[in-house]
Amino acid sequence: MNLREHAIAVSIRSKLAEDTRTSGQTIDVFVADGDILLIGTVDSEMQRMTAEELVRGLPGVSRVVDNIRVRHSPCYSV
Repeated sequence: MNLREHAIAVSIRSKLAEDTRTSGQTIDVFVADGDILLIGTVDSEMQRMTAEELVRGLPGVSRVVDNIRVRHSPCYSV
């Protein structure tokens, strides 16, 4: 990862950590030539969508590949 890519990754991680909807979630960020790969696990579909939306709006981002998974709550039968 070059210096520019490192700066983009730091910016993305900061944005995700600062946003109350995505902070505390496990999301790894990988950057290559403006392409962003998000990998991790979140509690809800809304958090997954928010993470992708936050990243798309940042400078230097040309494409986002979203590999974030949503944790599934256990289903209980009565």
